[in-house]
Amino acid sequence: MGSATGVLMAARTGNFTPSVKREMPFASFKEAYEEILEQAERGNAFCQYMIGNVYYWGDYLLVEPELAKRFKNVDDYNQFAYPIARDYYERSFRGRIAAGWGNYQNIWKSGLAKDNSELYEHYFLKLAEISPVVCCAYGIYLGQVKKDMKGALDYYIQAAQRGDIQATFNAGCCYDSGSGVEQDVDMAFRFYEVAAIGGEPGAQWQVGYYYFDGWGSVEQDYAKAVHWFKEAYDNPKGGYELKSAAYLAICYQEGLGVVQDYDVAFLYLQEVEDSVDELWNPINAMVLNALGVAYANGLGTEQDIDLGLNYFREAVELGSESAKKNLERLQGIR
Repeated sequence: MGSATGVLMAARTGNFTPSVKREMPFASFKEAYEEILEQAERGNAFCQYMIGNVYYWGDYLLVEPELAKRFKNVDDYNQFAYPIARDYYERSFRGRIAAGWGNYQNIWKSGLAKDNSELYEHYFLKLAEISPVVCCAYGIYLGQVKKDMKGALDYYIQAAQRGDIQATFNAGCCYDSGSGVEQDVDMAFRFYEVAAIGGEPGAQWQVGYYYFDGWGSVEQDYAKAVHWFKEAYDNPKGGYELKSAAYLAICYQEGLGVVQDYDVAFLYLQEVEDSVDELWNPINAMVLNALGVAYANGLGTEQDIDLGLNYFREAVELGSESAKKNLERLQGIR
């Protein structure tokens, strides 16, 4: 519809279809590119970012199709394109556009452009002041690379105050573990709760965990625990299905915060049955005991007493008193 920016964005999002090519009022992708390039050279920071993307993602081969014959593979192209992309990204950073930072990091890590750690730090810090996402990333960099957990927490809090959910969760983790600050589980919970409401799956799981056990000044509340474990389990970002399923299995089997439902409990148990070793004590012992209860009594599944006995024995080895009682009771019946 006359937007050169739209043409370049269409290529980036997979929408540069034959119909778009026919209908756009440009003779070619190159013509649209040259319009954006002209604006970039006049100092438009967003256009500089877009030109960086054209080179970084390989869209420049739409500008100069014959150029593709020069390159044997992707790495060969990147050696040509990355230094140019890096230059345009740096120019966009000077114009306070932070969107290209992730690509810029990848270029820097690739070793295919000039290696200047001072310049890298300069732009990292500059963009951390502009973007809460980069601010969080700088906190991660300080913690993981520089081993400066106090500095990392400072940047997490700055980013959290500006609305970054990942940073909010990370700050909670610092207070929870006492990394860079004196341990404070109540402060950790405050950060976790904000991040959980914002949709961070790790924070959702942590809030559920706090309510399940009743940590710090948080009172035990199984109904709230179930709510947050479900949120973490269903979160499309993923990563916490196993942990959440383990606790949900216990809650449904024992009727903690929900109506007792052995069928639902066993569905969750099935998800963790082959991954109990990935859990920790006491939840691993609780899951093994729950599996024993399900199989020994045929709750949610067909009865298999021998399998139930085996799970009880494994749970006893991990120190489960409930499993010990269940094992003695079952052995007494047999």
